[in-house]
Amino acid sequence: MEIKPLLRWQPMFQYILFMHAVCIENMELYPPPCSDVPPLDLLERAVPNLHALPRGVNILYDHGSHVHAFKFSPISDNIYLQADSLFPNCQYFPYEFSLFITYKQNVPPKSEECIFSLFHKQTNKTILSVGFLKDRLVFRYKERRQSFQISPGYQDRQWHSLGVSVAAHSLLVSRDCRLHRHRQLHEPFPDLLPIGNTTFVVGKCGPRWSVFKGLIKSVVLIPGGDFTTRACVPKISIKKDLDNVIRTFPGYSTLTPFHSVAAVCRWNDVGNIAYDVHLGKLKVCTNGIWREVKLMPEENKLDYLVPHQVVTIGHGSYDVELFEVPGEGKFAAFAAGGQAGQWSAKSSIQQWKNGIFQHYQWLPTESAQSIEFFTIGSQSFLAVANYGKRQSLPCNSTIFKWNHVIKKFRRHQNILTYTARDVEAFQIEGDHYLVVANHARDNDNHVNSTVYKWAPTLGLFIEFQSLPTLGAFDWTHFTVDKYHFLVVANAFDNNSTWILSSVYIWHSGQWVLFQSIQTTGATDWEHFVIASEHYIVVANAYNYGNRNFLNLDNYRTNSTIYKLDRSLNRFVTYQQLSTDSAIDWEYLKIENEHYLFVSNSQSDGLKERQLSPVYRWQGLDKFVQVHSMYTPPNADVEVFKDKSNIFIIYACVNSSYSDIYKVKLT
Repeated sequence: MEIKPLLRWQPMFQYILFMHAVCIENMELYPPPCSDVPPLDLLERAVPNLHALPRGVNILYDHGSHVHAFKFSPISDNIYLQADSLFPNCQYFPYEFSLFITYKQNVPPKSEECIFSLFHKQTNKTILSVGFLKDRLVFRYKERRQSFQISPGYQDRQWHSLGVSVAAHSLLVSRDCRLHRHRQLHEPFPDLLPIGNTTFVVGKCGPRWSVFKGLIKSVVLIPGGDFTTRACVPKISIKKDLDNVIRTFPGYSTLTPFHSVAAVCRWNDVGNIAYDVHLGKLKVCTNGIWREVKLMPEENKLDYLVPHQVVTIGHGSYDVELFEVPGEGKFAAFAAGGQAGQWSAKSSIQQWKNGIFQHYQWLPTESAQSIEFFTIGSQSFLAVANYGKRQSLPCNSTIFKWNHVIKKFRRHQNILTYTARDVEAFQIEGDHYLVVANHARDNDNHVNSTVYKWAPTLGLFIEFQSLPTLGAFDWTHFTVDKYHFLVVANAFDNNSTWILSSVYIWHSGQWVLFQSIQTTGATDWEHFVIASEHYIVVANAYNYGNRNFLNLDNYRTNSTIYKLDRSLNRFVTYQQLSTDSAIDWEYLKIENEHYLFVSNSQSDGLKERQLSPVYRWQGLDKFVQVHSMYTPPNADVEVFKDKSNIFIIYACVNSSYSDIYKVKLT
């Protein structure tokens, strides 16, 4: 009874055993493909010692690009490289592969010049080769010739990159990630080409071809037939009639219409960084080729933000200033702008103790907009920009001085200002200065802002220079080498927010105009440096005037990053980021990572527009949003450190509380 069912299934059991044996036999006949092989620089492998070059092969220095490259003479010996030395764990040559060549040509080739070939030793034949003839690229495979009119690039005498991808019947050729050509091979590239019988030849491929007369920097082989398309990100058209264009890699966020920009890696793009979304790897442009970046595991970077403390400050605040008084510790001063009817609200100073902020002192202020800490010698000061009761009346902005006996700030000097929005302290050649951003006078935004200079004999600040401003909202001082700059954020000219903001440079003992930059209701500037390059970013807050006569989406603006072009002696547009009434930018560097935080002050009620984004610099992709938090409308963000911990603090406009977040590092 129990045996019959087993006999009934016996033929099927034998069939399964037979199929299993066939699978094992097929696995032995068809071994797994050659994969998991890193990019291989054939020239680097073939010529590891530059002091022992083959006959007729020289190393030349290209002064225009400051690089060394290989040069071949007509009598040069071939540069051979056995394929089995490159693929020690593979029996067969990769049936899909990509080839990247970085080269430079000065004259058009009159006869076919060969750059690279794959040679079969047993048959003494060339399997495939790549070369140039006049304005064409020539690809040969099994005695069949494919010609591409791709212009090798000898006209401009610049470095170029050539990409060739082979996969079965498919052949893809690309030059500088701009010119793409696709063809079908008459016969597919073999799946089982024994590695032991193949040899690479570079520069001079045989007696039938001329030697390549240009310069060759690198010849990189990558197993895989689609690396040309991965290295060259496809271009997506950008609408020309829109000035709000965000450039980042596609698919990262759904909050705004993102447009990608082509990840071009030319010779002069050395050092640019791009993120390969297919492989999930960071790559750097080197010699015209995208190479994977090996990140040091010990380096920290921002992973995410966690709530740390909610600070009670009593009133809504427009600004928060972090500072340290020698011997007394770390403090935070909140500029209490107050709400309706609270123009005389006192501003709170909080002291950092045991990992949290605790109330320390009240400062008498009148709708304070900004607080600036500075020192002169051993003395510590706080300067407060007061807006006052109303725009039509002048108001005193106050300078407070630290009293070492009672360990409190006490009023030291009043300065007459007009709806002051900001105060900035700086030092030039040992002299101390303050500049106040006067916003309006008698309902007129055409009002001068004033620079004050410290008079040591009087122990006071005196007027030094008056600068024309339009509804000034912020001053930022920074230095580039030995030069001092002041940039003002102009917000409104009585008619429009689409106005010019000014950059001043210190020259012959005074401030002179250096450059004017178009802004849209500018409220803040932030200066930072990445790899010795200087940048400034503006917070554009409101779009009002003739350019937006329908008053649509006033809060939705572009905030722009500018980069100093030393050859032009001016700041040029680097990147635009979409913001929601941006009020403040803050720059943070964590080891080799660069971040920008933005304070979005207002919104139109949409939840996604209440986000406060965090951007990280990613080389070729520039600044890309990596984090965001839902926060109440806030006017300022600051970063401070306590031992090994990093914290982010926000000044909230319509709340009597302030949020502090702790940075989690990876």
